[in-house]
Amino acid sequence: MAVTLLTSLFACTKREAAMRLGTTAVSGGVYAYYLACYKQYWLYALGQADEPAFWQTVNDGKSNAQRLTEISVDAIKKRIACAYLFDSYGLKLTSEEFKSIDMMIVGMNAAYEGGNAIENDEIFKKLGINEDDLKAVLTLDSKTGALQDHLYGEEGVSKITDEQKEKYYRENYYRFRLLYLMNGDFIRDEDGNIVYNEDGNATVKDITDERYEEKLELAKTVLAEVRGGADINGYIEEYSDELEKDDYKNGRYLSSVSEYGTLISGSVMKLQIGETGLLDSKNGIYVIQRIELDEGAWKNPENEAGGDFNNFEQLVTEYEFDAFLKPYTDKIETDGSVTEKYKMEDLPYTFSWQYLF
Repeated sequence: MAVTLLTSLFACTKREAAMRLGTTAVSGGVYAYYLACYKQYWLYALGQADEPAFWQTVNDGKSNAQRLTEISVDAIKKRIACAYLFDSYGLKLTSEEFKSIDMMIVGMNAAYEGGNAIENDEIFKKLGINEDDLKAVLTLDSKTGALQDHLYGEEGVSKITDEQKEKYYRENYYRFRLLYLMNGDFIRDEDGNIVYNEDGNATVKDITDERYEEKLELAKTVLAEVRGGADINGYIEEYSDELEKDDYKNGRYLSSVSEYGTLISGSVMKLQIGETGLLDSKNGIYVIQRIELDEGAWKNPENEAGGDFNNFEQLVTEYEFDAFLKPYTDKIETDGSVTEKYKMEDLPYTFSWQYLF
C-alpha cells in the first residue's frame, strides 16, 4: 500500500508542478482542488454568493478575489512546507493513515453509480484532477496533521511554554467591560421573574421607540458617569440585559478571531486602555470600557465560564506553527504559468467531497 501511494505522489510531481519546495511538489490539479475548497469556505464563511460583484469588490486596494486568493495560497504553501519537513525529519505515516487514505478514495468511487466517481464527477473534470491528485491532497493533509502532532502534541518535541502563551496573549488580546441594553424588554411574571419558554429561552417583547430612547438616555448617563470616574461594574450589575453577565466578573477578552460581532470588536479595538465608548446598533445599545490586560488571564479559572479562552491553546499552537513554517514557505517556488490557469473566482465550488477539506 505504501509503495502504491509513493508511486502516486511521484507521478503527481511528474505532471505540471504548480509549487515546489525541494523534492516536494504539488500539481496544478492539487493546487486547483485546494483553491476551489477555499473558495467554498470563503463564500460560506462570509455569507456571499458566487457573483462577479463580490469578487470584484475592492477593499484597501485589493479585490476580494485577489485578497482571498492570497490568503488561500499561503495556506496551501503551509501544507507543502509541512510535507517537506515531515519527510526531512524521517517521519512516516502509520499503516492506519495509509489505509484511511485508500479507504477515502474507495469510498468516493463507491458513491458513484458506476463505481468510478473520480473519473466521472463533473467538478473533478472541470478542475482537471485525477486519483493521483486526490491521494496527494489526502497525503498532504495527513502529513500536516502528523507534523503538528510531532511538534506540539502530547508527546511533542516542541511543547508550547507558558512564556509563549503569555506573549501571544499580550500581543493579540483586548480586555473590556460591557453594559448591554437590548432592543426589547424581558417578559416577566407577577413576581418580576423572567418568563422562559419551553426551549429554556428567555421571552422578550418588542418595545416602543419611546422606550428605546429611555434606554439610550440611560446608556448616555452611564457613559458620562463612567468617563467621570464611576465604576462601570455597578451599572452592569444593575442595568445590563445580558443574562450571562455574571460569567464576566473579571471582564471580557477578545482577539482578532474571537466570537464577538465585528461591531463590538471594532469598537473595543478603537478604544485606548481606560477609555469608554457607546455603540448604538440595531441589536441594542452597548457601553464599552476597555481595560488593561491582567497577567495570565488565559489560565485564570475565573475566566472559564465566559469562554473567551476556549480555543486559546489552539490559537497559540497555530501561531507558533505558522512562525515555525515561515522560513520554509518563503522558499517555495511557484510556477506562475501553471497557477495563473486557475482563478478562484472562476473555479467550481459546490463540492460533493467537501469533507476532504
